[in-house]
Amino acid sequence: MHRVQDRQDSGWQAHVVGHTPLRPWLQERGSLTARLKKQYPDFAVQVLSQGWRKPNIDEQALLRLPAATHAWVREVMLMGEGQPQVFAHSVIARQDLRGAWCQLRTIGRVPLGAALFANASVQRGRLHYRRLSSGHPLHQAFCRHFPLPSRQVLWARRSLFCLRHYRLLVTEVFLPSCARPPVR
Repeated sequence: MHRVQDRQDSGWQAHVVGHTPLRPWLQERGSLTARLKKQYPDFAVQVLSQGWRKPNIDEQALLRLPAATHAWVREVMLMGEGQPQVFAHSVIARQDLRGAWCQLRTIGRVPLGAALFANASVQRGRLHYRRLSSGHPLHQAFCRHFPLPSRQVLWARRSLFCLRHYRLLVTEVFLPSCARPPVR
């Protein structure tokens, strides 16, 4: 997998700022799916929603989309020990949902990471990080499926994946439980 250049914007930073026990997870450059499978033998993908929606404003900028444009948005929960560990949110523009990316509409419970890291032609941009307060759209999206205490801050990371000139934005929101060792 190669790296692709993208820009930092709207509160997303190139480095994890501050202390968090999630730092090793946030900074993982390899396949998050592979790491979760290693940590949790019962790893599973729970599809929460997918369909045509308007991306968040900062997502529109990275994907070079006009403000009123809809994109394919997929939200899943990556599960371990029967509990949510990571909320994954992926966005791809209609014009990019072609070629090798066309399968993204029908992958169901297959982890997206498995497809991305299996293809050597896929280029990955830099990881960017952010603490998500309860007012952030991704925090709210997570809480629609799994309510949290109103003041709980979540850590997220995101990166842009490119296959030729087709772009896919993947954001992963980590639950605090991910930093705890699994129960064996």
